Amino acid sequence: MYIEIDKKDKRPLWLQIVDQVIEYITNGQLSPGDPLVPTRQLARELSISRSSVQIAYEELQSRGYVITSRRGGTRVCDIKADLSQTNTEEAPPIIPDNPLLEEKSERVEHWPDVKTEEKAEIDFRLHVPYIDATFQKSWRHATNTVLKKENLFDWGYSSSYGLYSVREQISRYLAIERGIHVNPDQILLTLGARQTMDIIAQALLQEGDLVSVEDPGFPVAWSSMRYRKMEIDPVPVDNQGICVDQISPHTKMIFTTPSHQFPSGVLMTANRRQELIQFARQNQTWIIEDDYDGEFRYRGAPLPSLYSQMPTNILYLLSFTKLLAPGIRLAAVIGPEEAIERMAKVQEFVCRHLPIMEQHTLGQFFETGDLLKHVRRMRSIYHKRHRDMIQTLNTSGLSKSFHIQGTDSGLHVLLEANHDFDEYGAVQTALKAGIGVFPLSPYCLKSNRKGLLLGFAHLESKQIIQGIQRLAKVLG
Repeated sequence: MYIEIDKKDKRPLWLQIVDQVIEYITNGQLSPGDPLVPTRQLARELSISRSSVQIAYEELQSRGYVITSRRGGTRVCDIKADLSQTNTEEAPPIIPDNPLLEEKSERVEHWPDVKTEEKAEIDFRLHVPYIDATFQKSWRHATNTVLKKENLFDWGYSSSYGLYSVREQISRYLAIERGIHVNPDQILLTLGARQTMDIIAQALLQEGDLVSVEDPGFPVAWSSMRYRKMEIDPVPVDNQGICVDQISPHTKMIFTTPSHQFPSGVLMTANRRQELIQFARQNQTWIIEDDYDGEFRYRGAPLPSLYSQMPTNILYLLSFTKLLAPGIRLAAVIGPEEAIERMAKVQEFVCRHLPIMEQHTLGQFFETGDLLKHVRRMRSIYHKRHRDMIQTLNTSGLSKSFHIQGTDSGLHVLLEANHDFDEYGAVQTALKAGIGVFPLSPYCLKSNRKGLLLGFAHLESKQIIQGIQRLAKVLG
């Protein structure tokens, strides 16, 4: 294995090593079981610090390409072949000819919450991003710029796909940030995750179809599908992601959060990704890839998307709820043109088109580069808060009582406990001390996993540290 470092390359040294090792593995030049050069030796050969090599090896291990043991050193894992690069015949899912577009009146399930009249002084609430004065000023400036334009057509009816100019900006953003290359006609703007799931159900499924979801998982995934009379198949999640071997071959659609599994925080490994892709190809199954917290990874670059490996079978979800603010009800779904066209027809049927001015403001936010600046600024802020959270969990002793999940990315952590753990007792005990935490079990269907979920994005570091220390005292 020959590694070459280019000092003129803008990429960090460790990332140059990672990319070259992955290329050796995918090209077959490194085989399963082959050892990597010891970190000290490689650092000496490259004339760089050993820490850079260690970071590279840790990143390769977190992606599932290598495994490290005390006796065996670092060796290549058994990676399944990436069939997306071969000339094998694609087998995209079959879209029904006459989907039923009938509105149902059933009650939609709500987010799990703890019913209490007490209020938390320090609330580790989930799904709440940090909204500061800098963002508000930038968004307000974008809105004012749009309002000054005198084109009356900007206030008229719009395409059910969403504004073309905004979809152009999203396609550029995806190419830069996520390595996804699509044209605007492969993008549909929606009003958020729940509406996106509902549109998918109406456009691409039929009543009674089997839909596989992660368990524990994202409640919107199964509640929206149940609302449309689909059969829900809960699939367990382990430390590599969704357990593909337990997905029914009869399923029509699989919902997954590979970049940061919600709520466990697990990153889907390279092997598991290939298993899932091969399953979808063999069974003509749709995959809904929710890139949940994909932008907020604190060790290494964002993971490659499933969509970039097999676009024929995947619908990729991008929400601006976490990137910007929950009140900006805009999201996007990316997929094959035929599927997006069918979904656009459903959207036209149910709501004609999305609010115009919000779209124009988002487009302006993209055009000025403010969105990329905002995402990178938030990544830096969240990284510090995440680091403070993990460090305090370790120093407080909570890491001895719980298994801490979500240590590499995302805007929350999971304190996983034993199956006999009294979640609600712990929640109420914490609340009496002024600390708001949330149980894991409401995010489960058949799973009996237990634990506590703590969101940190909206809290200052001082609050995070104080809240964890107080939580450690009351939970013993």
